[in-house]
Amino acid sequence: MSKPIIIPDWAYKGHKRAGRGTGRQGLKATLKYLQFRDQRNNHLAQNHIYERWQDRGMGVSYGEIFKNCDALQSKHVLAWTWVISPAPDLMELVPRDQRRELLYELTERVVEDYHTERGFDVPEYSYLMHSAKTKGKDGEPPQEHLHTHVVLPGTAPSTADRLPVYNNTTKGHDRVFREVAAQHFADMLDERGIDWRPLREEPQPDVQRDESIASDAIDLDDFFSR
Repeated sequence: MSKPIIIPDWAYKGHKRAGRGTGRQGLKATLKYLQFRDQRNNHLAQNHIYERWQDRGMGVSYGEIFKNCDALQSKHVLAWTWVISPAPDLMELVPRDQRRELLYELTERVVEDYHTERGFDVPEYSYLMHSAKTKGKDGEPPQEHLHTHVVLPGTAPSTADRLPVYNNTTKGHDRVFREVAAQHFADMLDERGIDWRPLREEPQPDVQRDESIASDAIDLDDFFSR
């Protein structure tokens, strides 16, 4: 299996606190952490002028987003938190000054198309971009790892009333999520004329080597008849 081109992931925050990072307190702490850290070890100044969130109906500050999550919760879900994480080696093929714009557009395409595929109207959401570094392997230098964090409510709008949104792996929702994300990322790389497919081609077997191995192989009937 070839290396994936993008890894989308999701988690949810329930209402009840069952340990660190859970419940209402856990959601608020998560939102605050996301807002004031653009990298793992870089604490941003708590300045309201510095706008981090891209607002698509949930707000531009952790406090505002938390209030909207509370108002739009479902019976079981206070909020959904997504991560949209394109492969760092493919993002490095994108000109540096285009990466932020690409990742923002990709995030919005994935959010909107996933809910459309599920038969929902697109809910309100807010998202922001973080940067990290990969761990260099075999002496290779680390790569920039850009990804977005998306916060969505537990419900989606409808003509009659809001509908609860449940993302269930056993019902194949994660497969839809991955397929939507991979298709949009591939399309966006193609739209920009980026030759990325050679980095995901499966290695071809060495036919000559396989034939050589076969010719030297022990015949099992001969082996067991000794």
